[in-house]
Parts: sequence; structure tokens; C-alpha cells
Amino acid sequence: MINQFRHKEETIETKANPGASGVEVTVGENKYLVTEVSSGKYNVLLDGVKKTVYCIVQNEKSYLDIDGLLLELAIPSEDGTSASAAGGHAGEKDKIFAPMPGKIVKLLVKEGEKVAEKQPMVIVEAMKMENQVNSPSAGTVKKINFKDGEQVGTEIPIIELEI
Repeated sequence: MINQFRHKEETIETKANPGASGVEVTVGENKYLVTEVSSGKYNVLLDGVKKTVYCIVQNEKSYLDIDGLLLELAIPSEDGTSASAAGGHAGEKDKIFAPMPGKIVKLLVKEGEKVAEKQPMVIVEAMKMENQVNSPSAGTVKKINFKDGEQVGTEIPIIELEI
């Protein structure tokens, strides 16, 4: 089976061939042996090195966590762009979104607080990993839409800034 994904502006083609000991996935010249450990958790073997990869799928996006490296993959639309590009938040400098659905572990700022670009703003737990989300720009915290312990998606900003 051949699949295509988009990551940022790049189209990635993968080939998957089920086998007796797992699924052999080819990406470029690399071949990975993928075995499912539990729902959303996989072992990936490349050149004798095993990594644990967590994956969740929401709408048309897949989120992978490989040793703390977070990847967002989307299925490309027919015109070759990302089907989820319209819902992306990369250009929004006044809002802080969760990188993937998860739970707010700790808010690191309060409403009215002045923040610097790249300042840690919130810790979000997803796929058993804690992810620090930094401010995309300097400004003042205008509104916080979630509390510690609440579940968040990727469509509603966690924090809104006045820049």
C-alpha cells in the first residue's frame, strides 16, 4: 500500500507491506519494521535501533511523537497541498495552540502578564509525553481559555495574546 502525507511543505511517500513480524514501511531509502505494542503505541526498528513511537489521528491529521520530536502529518489534497493547511495556525502570532490534542498539565502564565517571544507558556501532555509550548511572539496575555487538567484540542487557542 502506498500512502502520501504532508509535513510542512513536503510531500512524503510511504510504502507499507504487511509481514509475519510486523509491517515493513519504506520512506525514501529507509526501511522500518513497525509493530503495534498497544493502541497508538508502536515499536519501530531501523538498522537494529528500536524506537517507541506514539501516534494519534484526529480528523485528517496524524500526530507522531518520536523521542519527543512531534510531527504533524496530513493527507494531501488533490491539488498537492495539505488538506489541513486551512486549519493550520502557523501564521497566528497572537494565539497559542496545543501541538496535538492532550491535557493541560500546567499553565505557566496568568492573564495580564507580559511575555517574551519563545517564553514557555503551557505544558500539554499528549501520548504520555509532556510538551512545552512557547509563545510565538512578545505581548501581554489577554485571555486563557483552559485550566490546568482540562482536555484541549488543536482548534481552540489555549492562550490569546495582545501583541
